[in-house]
Amino acid sequence: MAYQDEKLSKFIQAINKDAEERRARILAESEAFNKAQLEKAETDALTDAYHLIQQDVSKMRTGIRRELSQKELKLHRAALLKRAEITESVFDRAAEEIEAFTGSADYLAFLEGVAGEAAKLFPKAPVTLYLREKDAALGQKLCPIFAGGCQVKTDDTILLGGLRIECREIGLMADETLDTRLDRQHVWFAEHSGLSVEPAK
Repeated sequence: MAYQDEKLSKFIQAINKDAEERRARILAESEAFNKAQLEKAETDALTDAYHLIQQDVSKMRTGIRRELSQKELKLHRAALLKRAEITESVFDRAAEEIEAFTGSADYLAFLEGVAGEAAKLFPKAPVTLYLREKDAALGQKLCPIFAGGCQVKTDDTILLGGLRIECREIGLMADETLDTRLDRQHVWFAEHSGLSVEPAK
């Protein structure tokens, strides 16, 4: 009986030992599995966080680019408006200078010089001189310059002065108005004033 008890005891010990080993192995495997799952979860969380950060960074970059583009556009518009304002101011001042010139004694000499050059284009044909209302009397002084004869007419479109010479007989017209001369200066001024504005990108 003692032998059987001892055998049974050894058997129970063997079973307990096997159970303990299995339990330890299961615990170790479970711990390893949990550790692997935790590491995977951490990796997944880090990957998700990275993607979210990248999306946020991308949105921020897009927002900054849009904001910069809008600011550049506003600055470009402001620069264009300022250039237009300066140009208008310069040409208003030029018009004032021209107005002062047309009121001076040199104005008639200027008109005579222009008429003298134009008369070479119309040597013997009759011409019509167009002047502003204010200069109509000066036109009569210019007629003797044209060998083919001339008549004087006023033109409301001439605001600053000068004259326009037309010869219907040969179908030619010479525009020597100060309005046209000043208007031609816009292109020169835009090219040489240093007020160019680069297009917004």
